[in-house]
Amino acid sequence: MGWEFTLSNDVIISTKHTVVSQTICSPHKDIKSTMFPMRLLLLISGTLAMNCSNSDDTFYLNTTTGEISMTINLPNKTITINDKAEEDLECFWFIESYVECTSMNLTSINLTECQTVQISVVENSTSKLIFNISSSMCEVTKCTGTAITALMREIQDHPSEGPKDLKRVLNMRNMCADLFKNDWTMRMMFIGVERGLIHNMMNISITGEPVYYDLRDLALTVFNLTNLTSADDKMVKIKAPELLPENNSYIPEAWIPIDALQNIPEENRIVGMVTYKSPNQFLVKEELVRTMAIRIEVDGGRQLENLITPLKMKFKLLDPIIPVNYSLSCQYFNEYGNISLPDTVFWKTDGCVTKINDSVVECLCNHATPFAVLLIADLSIDGVHWQVLSYISYIGCGLSAFFTAISFLTYVITTNSRADNANSIHVSLSGALFLLNTSFLLNEWGASLGIRGVCVFIAAAIHYSLLSCFTWMAIEAVHLYLLLVKVFNTYYRHYMAKLSAIGWGLPGIVVGVSLAVKDIKPLYGPTEMTMADTNQTNTICWITDIPFFYSMNLAYFTIIFVLNSGILLTVTTRICQLQRYGSKGKPGKASLAWKDIGTVLGLTCLLGITWGLAFLSYGYVNLPILYLFSIFNSLQGFFIFLWICGTARKDRERAANTKSTSAALNTSTAKPKEEMFPGNNPLPVNNVCPQWRSPISS
Repeated sequence: MGWEFTLSNDVIISTKHTVVSQTICSPHKDIKSTMFPMRLLLLISGTLAMNCSNSDDTFYLNTTTGEISMTINLPNKTITINDKAEEDLECFWFIESYVECTSMNLTSINLTECQTVQISVVENSTSKLIFNISSSMCEVTKCTGTAITALMREIQDHPSEGPKDLKRVLNMRNMCADLFKNDWTMRMMFIGVERGLIHNMMNISITGEPVYYDLRDLALTVFNLTNLTSADDKMVKIKAPELLPENNSYIPEAWIPIDALQNIPEENRIVGMVTYKSPNQFLVKEELVRTMAIRIEVDGGRQLENLITPLKMKFKLLDPIIPVNYSLSCQYFNEYGNISLPDTVFWKTDGCVTKINDSVVECLCNHATPFAVLLIADLSIDGVHWQVLSYISYIGCGLSAFFTAISFLTYVITTNSRADNANSIHVSLSGALFLLNTSFLLNEWGASLGIRGVCVFIAAAIHYSLLSCFTWMAIEAVHLYLLLVKVFNTYYRHYMAKLSAIGWGLPGIVVGVSLAVKDIKPLYGPTEMTMADTNQTNTICWITDIPFFYSMNLAYFTIIFVLNSGILLTVTTRICQLQRYGSKGKPGKASLAWKDIGTVLGLTCLLGITWGLAFLSYGYVNLPILYLFSIFNSLQGFFIFLWICGTARKDRERAANTKSTSAALNTSTAKPKEEMFPGNNPLPVNNVCPQWRSPISS
């Protein structure tokens, strides 16, 4: 069963099937489609035998080869339609297009010989083409938001035959796949129209046995629950409809509490249960769905919500293998959100409880909507640890914000500090950390306001400050390399101006471009985090697109982490070499070694090496690593403040030593130089690194 249709100046239609009809109801109601896209051009029954040669404007059949073909001449038009077995119908008219045709009356055609049929154009515009072929009329519509919206609104406002109306809408979604994938407004509109048409099908009067509809993309079973006296344990069991025979073992089951139906008049106790072939129409952020998606609806537009006795559903996993650090969660799709704000529509866990027994997941929910079992990232953190980590983060960020502000003010009012490039770089990193800590402290407050613009601003501010921190850490490493490794030929014009352009400008470009594409794909906004043990959700303002998060943040930091680690290793090696050379034959060697260890630990914090703990925050060491990560990185601004204070103290000691040395030189001119500086090594080794005195001029 497959055929290909090409419409152009000289176009061929071919098919591998001669009988096209589809039963979309149970044996109680056999409904044959009479308005269905191009397949209905070929509503032919019986065995046909004829030979026909191709020629312009002809329609011919040949069961010897098992195909139906057509040649059509339409000036300046190129339309291609592909219809193959087990695949969605495709239509292209410069872009993706939607096509449907009325059925063709073949009773008056002599099928034993070639027949000529007329092709006439009824309407020809930039977005729509209507033409007649024999007794059938075909309409081709380009997949634009305006044109497809008008078609769906027409079906929604003037429904005629439930199953065929729903099938038309499903075909629009399939044939205009790119439109519905990229435009969330169109997708939400489709979900609403689909829900309304399902209710129209449920309004068809039924009695007795359930009625089953198979529409290829979804299956619907309508149950009449008028008689509730036979219900067992105060629950009515219903089984989701089978969509594909191979999925029969994965069909979910549901139990509806009787008390939820008792307030509904008996004649309206009609329940519809839908099984979806694919959950893609409900996927917002590439969620991982591990079961079939279902929908439960009640006749009359009523909603089952705030149920005293919860609705019970049992799902069988399509794949029983659960990756490490992931868990299963019963979730529902909130389809009543504002379609103009796509990020307000999420898969949620409110009112749902998850119970797992081997490969069967039991969901207990106090409302009825689209449901599925999702695979979610599991932080393996219970509520107590989450609260402790939150306190550590907030206290640490508060302290860091305070001390980085002091570092900045000290730098501004102290002339000597501004003359040193090393201090300027330290304070720039402190400024980036101040922005990061401040925006982090405002995060949950901004999310709680419910104002999307505020949340987007805070998320973008956090992202900008985070990238700025990473960039200035890399600048710290490069500057350290120039001081202690390269040493010579390190003069650069406008050195600090160039570093500032990189440290503040590069993150600004990244975030600016990300905000510029918000109309195409929003990257910032409210996002939810879920507790592993309670499924409790917490909304924060952050990056909403997972691929963007990993490609930008993780890749960006990985490059900087590798660079800084390599430079830290090189500098540590150089310090050890200087230590061995400068401490030969001198007392206090152990004391100098401890000072150098302290210097290396300080550089580890300064270069952001502690952020590398994020790479270890998976598996069985998750919790201890998260505690270390929260302590070290939330207090990084405070540690840098201590580093700046330490170097300032050493600067004062050096200045005092310089004055005393100058005085000694002035009063002891008779002494030879070798006696003043034995070994020709005027500075102790342990004073080389901590000061970061720069030979690089601005």
